[in-house]
Amino acid sequence: MNKKIILFLIIISLFLGYYFNIEYTIKKKLNLLKNSISSVFLTNLINIETIIDKYFNQLDYIEQLKQSEKENENYKVLYDIELEQNKEYKQLLNINFKSKYNFKKVKVLSYLKLNDTSKVILDYSTFNKNKIYALITYDGFSAGISLTKENQNIGYLNNNKRCNYTVFIGDEKAPGITSGMNNDGLLSIKHIPLWKNINIEDEITTSGMDEIFPYGIKVGVVKKIIKGETTQEVFCKPYAKVLSKRHFYLFDTTK
Repeated sequence: MNKKIILFLIIISLFLGYYFNIEYTIKKKLNLLKNSISSVFLTNLINIETIIDKYFNQLDYIEQLKQSEKENENYKVLYDIELEQNKEYKQLLNINFKSKYNFKKVKVLSYLKLNDTSKVILDYSTFNKNKIYALITYDGFSAGISLTKENQNIGYLNNNKRCNYTVFIGDEKAPGITSGMNNDGLLSIKHIPLWKNINIEDEITTSGMDEIFPYGIKVGVVKKIIKGETTQEVFCKPYAKVLSKRHFYLFDTTK
């Protein structure tokens, strides 16, 4: 065989071997690059999914926090209401009695007559239509009495002359009966025994002897004393500002 042909065949063989080796190398490199790109893509995709999940989890958490905050606000409102009610009861129970009595909140609807602010219509049904009940302010002071008249529940406030209940005056517990107010806004206490010693600024409380009020409800303090032939009368400044009140407690002293 001609040497030139043999040399040519050797060169062709070397060229083809080199070519296919390069192609294999290129393919290998391309596969590595492809795998690398796929790996990076998958890694980034996983990272993006993680970020998205984290974002939506944060949104859920924020929503839970908002819901929790709303519930806490509702609980706070209920707590404040309960606290206010407990405050009212605590104020009311500065009265010195240990037994439990029936009582309920009542609302003033209107005056019985427009020209008389001492009588009001109340929005409740009485426990007993033949009984007289005590009216007490939310801060625990005597305000008047209540009874049923002509199918209406009437409150006779302290400034009404028919608002009569028994009281004790001062340390000697001088007995007396309330009898409306004078033009100076002082509550009149009548039928006090003459021999009882009374002083200005003595405190007046309900006696409970008439079974209208419990014992110990605060009424007011003595400001004026008038002595008669057989009895004495005092005028006191009442604690309760009854004309400005729209709500009272109604008390039944029946145990």
